[in-house]
Amino acid sequence: MKKMLIYLILFFALPIIATTAQAEPIKVNFAGFAFRGDHAQISKNYPRTLAISKEKSADHNNRGILDVTLQNKVENLKFKNGEIVINELANLNDGSLTLACYLDSELISIEQHDDGYKLVIGLGAQALLFDYNQMKVVASYPVMVELIDYLPTKPDKSTISARVRDLILTNKDGVNLFDDFINILTGIDIKSSYGSAMKVTDVQIEDKALPFLPPIYSKNLDNFKTSVAQNFGKFLSKNQKVSILPYTKDSGIGNMALTFSDLNKVFELKIPEPQFAIELKIRGFKKVCTQKKNSGSSWVYGAFANIKISQIALGKTYLDEQFKYGVSKIIPSSQKTVEDWPIFQNSLVALFNDVTNKFSTERKYKTTRKVIEKCI
Repeated sequence: MKKMLIYLILFFALPIIATTAQAEPIKVNFAGFAFRGDHAQISKNYPRTLAISKEKSADHNNRGILDVTLQNKVENLKFKNGEIVINELANLNDGSLTLACYLDSELISIEQHDDGYKLVIGLGAQALLFDYNQMKVVASYPVMVELIDYLPTKPDKSTISARVRDLILTNKDGVNLFDDFINILTGIDIKSSYGSAMKVTDVQIEDKALPFLPPIYSKNLDNFKTSVAQNFGKFLSKNQKVSILPYTKDSGIGNMALTFSDLNKVFELKIPEPQFAIELKIRGFKKVCTQKKNSGSSWVYGAFANIKISQIALGKTYLDEQFKYGVSKIIPSSQKTVEDWPIFQNSLVALFNDVTNKFSTERKYKTTRKVIEKCI
């Protein structure tokens, strides 16, 4: 009877021991702050943040202020199934991951009004997990912050740079890029690998959209395509808690350059081939006047898009649907000029936010939600 009791204890204890071993947290080595692209690209795409990255912290061995500030926030980061490691080099073949925060967009818009100027600053980044041994992206979670400010005079370069600095290094305006970086990582389950992955593989811009694009996009459609892919990915990741592989011009395997601010070195990371492809088509933009008075007029700015999600290997389509979304705008008769593009951009972003929320709230997107769950 005693032998049988011992056997039973061992039988039920073994699964517990195995489960405990499997639950051991994955080491996540913190690499710091980086820019997407090589040196020539970052000086062109992120001039203000690049200038801030060159500021040094006297209290931390003259290290870059962006890396010091971010590390202070990361030190207390609590993962699901992950343990953050600071100031240690990644060991090869130990199953650990490397974490970086890299900037992928710095957008500035200025709109004139009779009583001053409207300044809009948008910063986009990625919480990136990669395998240092294979130099391969494992997961990526987009982050974005926006500041809207009204100024009596047209903002000069120093004013804009100061606002960008506040968005990254302070909480002066109630929003901070690094805080959002921490928040999105707190809610994810760290994995050394994922069974399936999603990626925006193609972005098409139809002719009806072209007349409304600002010069920065109309002169180089690739810039706009990248912006569209990043914005959709940010809202899909935020609303569905899913990793989105970074967008590249090629639909399959690609490389991504990262330049770390402290190391001043460019890393080439491999982006794996996704199992599920997202194809975006911007069909056009349209504005309609809904009311006109002596004091001003009311307008609706609409964005029109098509979203397709398919499984590449099986040639199976799970979603292929047209969407539209309108944003209201009241324009006072006293306003001298109206910059249409920021409003159209807001409508497109609102469309992406609305659609990606509906993937988990509307029954007709049940199949789409199941696809997303395979990538979480």
